[in-house]
Amino acid sequence: MGTLHTHFGTTLEQLGLAAVDLPTAVFYHADVGIRFEIGGKEAVYLTDGGEVSPSYVEHAYFRAKTLFYDLPHRPDLLRIDCGPKERDLTQKILSQMGLPMPDESIQEDRMDGEDRISQEHLYWDLTKRDVPLNQLLLEIIKGDIGGFSWLCSNVYLLNTKCFLLYHLYDDRGADIVAKDRTFLLLMYQKYNDWILPHDKAKIDRLFSDFIEKGRG
Repeated sequence: MGTLHTHFGTTLEQLGLAAVDLPTAVFYHADVGIRFEIGGKEAVYLTDGGEVSPSYVEHAYFRAKTLFYDLPHRPDLLRIDCGPKERDLTQKILSQMGLPMPDESIQEDRMDGEDRISQEHLYWDLTKRDVPLNQLLLEIIKGDIGGFSWLCSNVYLLNTKCFLLYHLYDDRGADIVAKDRTFLLLMYQKYNDWILPHDKAKIDRLFSDFIEKGRG
């Protein structure tokens, strides 16, 4: 296995995700994380079944980009998963988006229930490569609403030294998972209104002692 693959695996271990089959909602498997609402409450489509609302996409893109650039530690590793039979098409589309050829490519099998599924894991070293991450974030947001659906949930941005994962899964939300909750405290405070309401009580409990100390 290649070096980047090893760094990816080590980071998942440190985040408590080593035994988790990806893709999945990583927030629900990690001890420390925040689940942010990206799309908001605006209607996705201008009309029923019609054109996607540009303002909805722009709003989701703004939140996704804001969270990404306010991470306490910038990602140094990118992984995108795809089916091996789709690899040529995938790389063609990624090239059109401005992504260079991956630094590493690993094929692995995973179980989906009783079915064995083959995956191609494509890796980029972000410390050495110029990767258009803004465009990638935008394409993930558009993935489930008329874009490239295989991007949804299959793109992982990690800091492999401080052990942090940014996972924008589609236009609805993004999970940020860390080994150390102090890394996420400022984001919890600064973007508290963006936290997904369904999970807010759980996230509030994670940071409750910090909040109590601040009041004391």
